[in-house]
Amino acid sequence: MDYSAAVEDAVRRFYSTGANDAHLWLLQFQASHEAWTHIWPLLEPSRSCEVQFFAATTLHAKISKQWNEVPPSDYSDLRNRILTLMKNSTTSKLVLARLCQALAAFLASSDGLEGKNESEGMIDDLIRMFPYDNQSSLDLLLRVLIALPREFEKKCGLKRPKLRDNLVASWCKTSWLLRQVFTTYEGTPPQSSDDSLYLLSIECALAWLKVGPLPVDSLVDLYPHLVIAASNYVPTTEDAIEDARGWELVQECLILAIAHSDLPKRPQLLWEWCRGLVSVAEQKGGIHFSELLTSLGDIHSRFILLSLTEDADESHRWTSETLIKLLLECSELPGRYPIEERKSCIPFGFWFSFQDNVTTFDPPVEDRARNALKPIYARLAQALLRKATLPSCPDEAGDADERELLRCYRQDAADTFTYCYNILGYELLILLGRRLTQPQDNQKWTDVESSLHAFQALCDSVGTQETEYVPALIDIVLSHIPYQNYPKEVLASACSTIGAYAEWIGENPDPWLERSLQLVTLGLTQGSVASTPASMALKDISREGGPHLAPLAPSILETISRTLPVVPPGGGEGLRLMYAAGKLLNSLSSTEEQLKYLDATLGLCVMRLQVFLRHPINTGRVAVANQLKMITMFLSTLEGAIGKSVLDGLVPIFEQIVAHSEWGHDDVILEAMHTCAQKSLQCLLHPETEATPLLLILVNSYKVKPHPAALGLLRQMVLLCGSDIKCGIGTIFGEISGYSLRGFKACETSGGDLSELSDLLEAYLGLLAQVCKKTPMLMLHVPDQVPDMLRCGITGLGLPEYGVTKAAGTFLAHAVKSRHLNSFVSMVGQELVCMILHSVGGRIPKSNLESHARVLLSLNDSFGEYTGQWLRLAVADSTALTTPGQKEDFTRNVLRERNSKRLFETLLKFSLQCQKPVIGL
Repeated sequence: MDYSAAVEDAVRRFYSTGANDAHLWLLQFQASHEAWTHIWPLLEPSRSCEVQFFAATTLHAKISKQWNEVPPSDYSDLRNRILTLMKNSTTSKLVLARLCQALAAFLASSDGLEGKNESEGMIDDLIRMFPYDNQSSLDLLLRVLIALPREFEKKCGLKRPKLRDNLVASWCKTSWLLRQVFTTYEGTPPQSSDDSLYLLSIECALAWLKVGPLPVDSLVDLYPHLVIAASNYVPTTEDAIEDARGWELVQECLILAIAHSDLPKRPQLLWEWCRGLVSVAEQKGGIHFSELLTSLGDIHSRFILLSLTEDADESHRWTSETLIKLLLECSELPGRYPIEERKSCIPFGFWFSFQDNVTTFDPPVEDRARNALKPIYARLAQALLRKATLPSCPDEAGDADERELLRCYRQDAADTFTYCYNILGYELLILLGRRLTQPQDNQKWTDVESSLHAFQALCDSVGTQETEYVPALIDIVLSHIPYQNYPKEVLASACSTIGAYAEWIGENPDPWLERSLQLVTLGLTQGSVASTPASMALKDISREGGPHLAPLAPSILETISRTLPVVPPGGGEGLRLMYAAGKLLNSLSSTEEQLKYLDATLGLCVMRLQVFLRHPINTGRVAVANQLKMITMFLSTLEGAIGKSVLDGLVPIFEQIVAHSEWGHDDVILEAMHTCAQKSLQCLLHPETEATPLLLILVNSYKVKPHPAALGLLRQMVLLCGSDIKCGIGTIFGEISGYSLRGFKACETSGGDLSELSDLLEAYLGLLAQVCKKTPMLMLHVPDQVPDMLRCGITGLGLPEYGVTKAAGTFLAHAVKSRHLNSFVSMVGQELVCMILHSVGGRIPKSNLESHARVLLSLNDSFGEYTGQWLRLAVADSTALTTPGQKEDFTRNVLRERNSKRLFETLLKFSLQCQKPVIGL
């Protein structure tokens, strides 16, 4: 077979059409032993570049993965052939890169894998192969050195101490070589041929630094050269790209160096490195060094802070103060983020870690540290108040990506305000107060909004017990800002701020609750920009206000009733308003007053529902579902004696939905309806009698379209009414249960997959579990169904869906323990144990076996003697690939175990045994 021609043809077809068969054939060729022989002709200069590249890739793969196929006697010949190809001037750069990797893999394999102590001579061997007395040879040497650490790590690993020591020795020689190159080429102009060697040297240093923590002493002489490289490659302008590659490489090198885990143990060296980097950053412009300085400050923030609090070396203090000054200048960078600049966000992480160290000091030092940080964080706060402003007009907002960047920036700024508060305390509140009370002519609306945004961010930091400065600021927000003179964004921010301080207002209601609600009411009536945060604030205040809401509830409820008709469908605003309406209704003292405002809130939703239900389902589905969700939210907060009136108003709507040929079959609407009905139960004082109308709706709806949410509703009704047989719950339970069982059985009989009904089956088994646990006598009202219920649970144990398995296990565990069902369980006990064993044998995921362990434990407790018989028969009939001894051990361990977790581990172990072939059978 002419392999050369075949490979060329396959490579051509793969690169031209992406043929899959060609790709598979090439992979097979790469894995074949014959490839060692046939790749060399393919690397000849006369071959196409694609064929040479494939051959070089194959050579690298063979050396990396199939080195054991090379006899030691061929090592020298293999190395010489690679060197010959590398030194050929016609070899393309792509092919050369692969050949460098192949030589690096050769060195790692021949020296590292054999465990020789001669690895210390690896770099010397390389230098002899590629003397660095000319540029082309030095270029090859550096390229191999770049590939070497990765190949060495990939081939040998670095956890064995001897290999690690050998690599460190190689690094020390590599570092020496790099210093010679840096010294020679540091002054070369960018983009020159000499500069390419300089760049390769930096890339080589990075490749070795990435291997892991090299000895810090080996970096001492190299670090100054990296700082000089940073000085050479730092961008001259914001958009400079000519030296971008070099700048990225040297930044990564320096970050790895200053992050060395042993550096804090060498404080003198640490300060020497810090001063060198900070000095260059100050000379060249700190903005471009912001990422490096942020990393330096973040990693060594404790050292920097201590130098500001102690009578430290003046050099150390100068280094720390200069670093902080440069990072403050970065945070203060002129221009709007992210339209005009994108660097002011970089130091955010440093400002957190810097102040976070304060509380780790003992009190005397902590006080000095806090005093040292106050002017820094005061200046930072001023900068953030300016930088975190909203765009003053839509033209300044930028595109969608830029708007999202600004949103993230404002959130980071809000977090940083809390760090400023940790240091400044009330001084920051005073600053915000002064900004908010400036004459309108002296500040823009964006500055007002920015101050409100900052005050909002501090809500969790100030706590509910602060009563000196927060009241003054709340008073400014409520009474001293002329919202009518500003865009709606200022009112929106004020409403968000009031909502953030809802807990504080709840603790200090007089006079702040009434005045806050007046502002929120204003926000609800001022269009979508302000109404959304206003509805959020109203929800928060309603949650925290409690009984203090009563005098104010009527006027707020009237505002809600005026706002609801114009609420956009499908959003969260309507949900929040209905939540607040329920809370406000609860605060009213008389039932008559509650009923009055019930029509103005819930009544509006019911009326809109009736209108939407007359629309075609395709156009009205979202609106109907949204109105039902709003009613559900209202019911989730409602308390008191008006629950019956609420349900009476909803029952006709539910009946209309169930009777409709389309609405009654729609999954989205049914889920919303049943969830709404379930929430209505918690509002009833006497659910066993008042919820009776829901029973007929429930059974009719389920027969039209079985839905898991309907079973959830029935489960809740069983919990509330199951002990009262007169309410008819037993009859409804039997009817729905029978309908479900017949449906599941029909699916199995017709060859269908019960997994497709997993949601319904899970809900049904959950219902049975609830009945077994709370009202087992209810099952005895339908004794003819109990065996089928148990078999349905047994079937559920064998399905792969976790939710179904868990519900089945819970139901069966309760059923086994119930003395009322003993006779029924004994009839299916053998079937149940066989299903458990079948599942353990690999039918379901192993993580599902917890449910099976729980059922087995219940059987051990309640049917100990019978369980042993059932288990031995099941094990004897099992076709699992286990030995008789393993089966006997399994049976004995199961029967004696009384701990669910250990029983689960026993099942897992046997499951693994069942899936392993047994040798010698």
